[in-house]
Amino acid sequence: MFACLQITKEAPRLRGRHRPAVPALLRVEPPGGAPFFRLEARRARGELPWAEIERAAGRLRTRMLFPEGVCPPPPPSARSAAQAQLEPGLRAFVPRRLPLLLSLRTAQQVLQASRAPARQLRVTVVDSRGILTRQLEPLVPLAGSLRVYTPDPSVYRAAAEQLQRRYGIALILSDSPACFAQSHVVVADDLRLFTGRETGLVFTPDAENALPGCRVVRCGAPLLPEAHARLCPPGIDPLRFACALYELCGVKEMERLRFTHFAFDNVSETYTLEELAGILDKSCAAELHYG
Repeated sequence: MFACLQITKEAPRLRGRHRPAVPALLRVEPPGGAPFFRLEARRARGELPWAEIERAAGRLRTRMLFPEGVCPPPPPSARSAAQAQLEPGLRAFVPRRLPLLLSLRTAQQVLQASRAPARQLRVTVVDSRGILTRQLEPLVPLAGSLRVYTPDPSVYRAAAEQLQRRYGIALILSDSPACFAQSHVVVADDLRLFTGRETGLVFTPDAENALPGCRVVRCGAPLLPEAHARLCPPGIDPLRFACALYELCGVKEMERLRFTHFAFDNVSETYTLEELAGILDKSCAAELHYG
């Protein structure tokens, strides 16, 4: 479960004084998952009653979604997630799984739309936390070479053995960042591992680190299913909302989110999925020509 902060109109005055703003916690039942809550609060004299909001949120105060531009007072620093549950303060929900999974699914769709021979394509998954161990099978028919970078290759050993048994392919495991330098497509959870000399399309949810000179694909807003889009409060980021539904409420349908437009870092134009596939095709054709 989680809570979305929703800011309603300014609290009305009563005989020259503001009526106390009492936050209300409302239960919402999304299709296909556990409930979440909408926490409605009103401003008074231009300020939000943060203490009352935290009190109303209760245990959900560490799993909050805030409208764009709304920042709660900074919480005390916590050494761990468990300690954060005990310390006072409001904390924004930080997705851990779905963004990387959606990056993988988007890369898969680009590979499916590509006209380049699958045997020519080199694909690498950079998974520092072992999130995608059960998600690689759809990539098998789309790439001639499939690699995984992970600091602990043993996490992927069972997945590698399963792909070997089912398809007779060798999933190459490596703990060296050099393994993805020449890949056509890279799905990565952490751009700090890159050198900046990578030539392929890089699909990543990492928005905190830049990678100058590389083709880092950034996804636009996702297309939420209509039934879930109606439940997303105004001002809440749709992708963050989808991640909370998936990771905290178990709404598996969020795995199938699609994006219609994409952009590269430091490039103003937007691209469709088919145009990304065309860029991949040109890169492969040029490699064959000059190789």
